Amino acid sequence: MQVTYDDLVHVGPGTIGGRYLRTFWHPVYRSEDLEAGTSTPIRILGEDFTLYRGDSGKAYIVAPRCAHRLTRLHTGQIHGDKIACLYHGWQYDGTGQCTFQPGEDERFTRNTKIAAYPTEEYLGLIWGYFGEGEAPPMRRLPDFERPGLISIMTPEYWPCNFFNRVDNATDGAHVFFTHNESIGRDSGVGSGAGAGHVGEMHSTETEYGLQTAMPFGPGTYYFHFLMPNANLLAATVGRLEGPPDAPMVWRAEVHFRVPVDDENFAEFTIFLCDLHGEEAARYEETLKKERERLGGDITKLTQAAGEAILAGRMTLQDVDRSYGVRYVFNIEDYVAQVGQGRLVDRKQERLGRNDQGTVMLRRLWLREMQNMIEGKPLKQWTIPANLVDMTQAMPSWEDAKAEGQREPAE
Repeated sequence: MQVTYDDLVHVGPGTIGGRYLRTFWHPVYRSEDLEAGTSTPIRILGEDFTLYRGDSGKAYIVAPRCAHRLTRLHTGQIHGDKIACLYHGWQYDGTGQCTFQPGEDERFTRNTKIAAYPTEEYLGLIWGYFGEGEAPPMRRLPDFERPGLISIMTPEYWPCNFFNRVDNATDGAHVFFTHNESIGRDSGVGSGAGAGHVGEMHSTETEYGLQTAMPFGPGTYYFHFLMPNANLLAATVGRLEGPPDAPMVWRAEVHFRVPVDDENFAEFTIFLCDLHGEEAARYEETLKKERERLGGDITKLTQAAGEAILAGRMTLQDVDRSYGVRYVFNIEDYVAQVGQGRLVDRKQERLGRNDQGTVMLRRLWLREMQNMIEGKPLKQWTIPANLVDMTQAMPSWEDAKAEGQREPAE
């Protein structure tokens, strides 16, 4: 059997792409959004689950329904580190074992169990492993364990296949066109400031996925694609989610594009900023106020503007001038990528020289899936340190700190 592009975009149980994705850990929720003693339904990789946090503070992922009458478990209550079904009070612990059934024989209780999934918290996100057998150790992100402020962007949910977004991870050329408006606002010289000559991109397979080099100003900028679905960007000096006049900070970022199902995905973004102590606390407060001002849900903001632009009711230049540069940047990507369609027939594409990274990314996926179905060893991807410093166009982490740089050079 020969795998095809169609196998990349289907993620449900039993699909080839879904089986491959299930060999990795995935972020499923932002830690700060799940309080102790609460639960919520989640949908990842075309399947439903129950996520809950026990009174101890530990998070668990179990099956979506009670084994008794199939009631949704997230509607129940938390007792200690167990979750009790709303319907008849059956209780389950974090391993899925039923521990209490009112009025039932103890042996019946011991023989009742639902699915449970390995769960960890790391860098402000809750992660789950949904594959078969014992979970592998979860890969770490060494660059994001440096001292500094970790900021977790409000997760976004977009109505298109996750590969629309993944394909963009090695596409540096789009920045000069798709993001004209946000770059123009960031530079203060109006829209269109980002347009310019696009040099030739060059992508290389690495121990972690793909490295794409892009000519940028006097040097080179690097995009790092972490297999199977993450995009790590080299550090820059810029703004995060704040208003247009928010302070400039040195930051690095990584984006995880996790399929909800074949036609929707969730994006979890981690920022690392070179801010510490009181300075970090003040900046966190700035971000909190900005999120509150905009309603707290970036998905609604992005979709409202993005869908209006796609429908022809407004343009990117009409986007509210009070929106921070990061939000405008997201709207631009939404229009370009959601506008392709929920599930895209890629046979209609005409790819050119600067699409090398996208072509290589797809080939990596196809190669690994082919090896999987043939029973061959899969490449064990590893994430090294110092990826965020790989740029000749921006100051390094150490240089920025040594110079006390917070604003771009005049």
